[in-house]
Parts: sequence; C-alpha cells; structure tokens
Amino acid sequence: MTQGADTEDILDDPLAEDRRERRRLPVIGLWLSALYVVGLVIYLAVQGQNPADLRLNELGDFLGGVSSPLAFLWLVLGFFQQSREIRLSNKALHLQAREMRRSVDERRRIAGGKQGE
Repeated sequence: MTQGADTEDILDDPLAEDRRERRRLPVIGLWLSALYVVGLVIYLAVQGQNPADLRLNELGDFLGGVSSPLAFLWLVLGFFQQSREIRLSNKALHLQAREMRRSVDERRRIAGGKQGE
C-alpha cells in the first residue's frame, strides 16, 4: 500500500526523475571501477604477481598503466554528465525566454488597455 503511494509521488514529482538521472552515471562509474579493480586483483592473483615486489620505477609504471583506463572511464562519464547538464540548462533558458515574452506581451496588452481608457 505504501509502495503504491511512493510510486504515485515519484510520478507526480518531476524532480524525482532528474535526481535519479543525476545519480545514474556516478553509480555506473563506481560499479565499473569496482569491477575493474576486482578483475585486476584476480588477474594478478592468478598470474602470481605481486606489485609490492616491483622496484619503485616499475611500480610507478604499473600504477600509471593500471589507473589510465579508470581515468579515461571517468573522463567519458564526466563528458556525458556535462553534456546532460548543458542540455538541461539550454532547456531552462528557452523556458525562461518564453516566459519573458509572455510577460512582455501581457504588459503591452495591459498598457494598451489603459491607453484606450
């Protein structure tokens, strides 16, 4: 019974969809990052390699190579997030411009009515 009420609240609240959409990309990024790290750990365990045994310069190369796919993933996710935010901002600006035009038209109509009196 409360679940149906929650569903109706979500359907009535247009911001709920926006909040859900904003959380989607970071959640996808976190899951993919976790999956990548788990896969890397499994790969290293199966190969019998321990990064702690590497010399300092080799460890730096290893960490750079391992972290670059994660950096690229988050770069792409950030690009999509920013694209979405720009699209929403553009939509808001169009709505604001339309409302300003309506306001100007209404003021002209009121001003025209007062001149006729």
